[in-house]
Amino acid sequence: MHGDDVASAGVEVTTQVVSKATEIIMDLLKLAIEREREEARLKKSDKQPGLSGGEVTYRKLQEGGEVTSIPSFDKKDFGELIKRAKKMNIPVAAIQESKKENTISLFFNVKDSEAMNAIVQDIYREKMKQPEQAERMVTIEKEQVEGFQMYCSEHDIPVCFMESKDGVKCIFGAEYEKQIDAAMQKYNDMSAELNNTDISLFKDEKGKLQIKIDDGTENKQLTMNFSPRVRLERVLQERLGYSQLKAVEAANRLASMMTDEQLGYYLSESRQLEQMAHYEKDIKLDDDNVLLDRFSFAKMQFQEDEPMRLTVTDERGHFVVISEKNRDRAAIEQDIRQHLKVTDTETVTAIMDKAERLGFVEEPKQVQFKEYQIERDTQASFTVRGGSTVVRLDLNDRDTARKRLRDTFGMSEAKADRIIGKAQKQSVANNLLTRARAKVKQTADTLKNKKRERGSRK
Repeated sequence: MHGDDVASAGVEVTTQVVSKATEIIMDLLKLAIEREREEARLKKSDKQPGLSGGEVTYRKLQEGGEVTSIPSFDKKDFGELIKRAKKMNIPVAAIQESKKENTISLFFNVKDSEAMNAIVQDIYREKMKQPEQAERMVTIEKEQVEGFQMYCSEHDIPVCFMESKDGVKCIFGAEYEKQIDAAMQKYNDMSAELNNTDISLFKDEKGKLQIKIDDGTENKQLTMNFSPRVRLERVLQERLGYSQLKAVEAANRLASMMTDEQLGYYLSESRQLEQMAHYEKDIKLDDDNVLLDRFSFAKMQFQEDEPMRLTVTDERGHFVVISEKNRDRAAIEQDIRQHLKVTDTETVTAIMDKAERLGFVEEPKQVQFKEYQIERDTQASFTVRGGSTVVRLDLNDRDTARKRLRDTFGMSEAKADRIIGKAQKQSVANNLLTRARAKVKQTADTLKNKKRERGSRK
């Protein structure tokens, strides 16, 4: 098929096929960005007001709103894409995964999807019109796009999917024709096998939804509780010996039988999660501080032998990454203030408290003093001194005051409550009078002890 045929098809770039995967990729990219925070280019980007068109960092892109992506984009076309994106004032971030030489993943704001579709479509139209006809095209079913995309991504094959009336067009370079032919053959063989497989949903005697797979080709059966798709794919590979591609296609066939409500739960996890030793997002604790409402917490670990990491992200896209290997309180507090742009001490304390409870911040050092100086400064505040350490606290917020006393001095909760109780019993007027008397006495002592210097006699 020639370029003119593509141009007349009224097609659009399919960016939705990896919408569930994008969310996890975003969290993974935070770790990569963390390593680059000291680079001059990133610092310069942070100082620029707003977002300008062209290539930007992923972190900067998040400031423009929700992000989506196009995977397996031909690296050779990236320069042309950035040139056009800059003219249209569209910010774009590009990530090239390790061991991949031909493809990159493009990230951009959802609000720019239509414009990005037009750019990519124009680039491929022009390539298809070239006399040497360097591009090729195959038509696949819409349900095959995700698995086919996975295959192309794993094999580093640059592709572009365009939806038309008679299916989805997969466009690729002529040099990858044999690899695409091999992929298509795999699909045909696999589809024939799945045609002999009974895939269904049913409710058991207790009314609980179950998944049943009856593979006539392999003469194997599987019954399991209704679960997210990513778990089903893993079980199919482990217990029935399915390849990753076959597991994906079987899971997609099951999805076509579900209601919208069932589908929402079924698609609630992403495949990237299975490639990690641990991933947990949107962590909530029963007694979370209300100051944390605008922050999201996620834990992740790539391999079993790597440290666990905690990401804290605010609603503007600012984030900080905390590793369980470095639990120093002072260093983590500095990172929180710098990267999350938080200046409010109570908010920093709330973030530190949750990170500590999740195991990423060391407990406060136990520094005990024989006595503490407690002074009520105003009706609503008081000061506590222990050695050279001084904290000023709010009497109207007992929970925060208790937490800061425990963090600062390493005291027990009971002792913190006793100190707060003593401060509440003090009279502000008496404290002011005592302070004034001390000041007068200090002045008198200075005059009394002053040495009179006499001039020498001749």
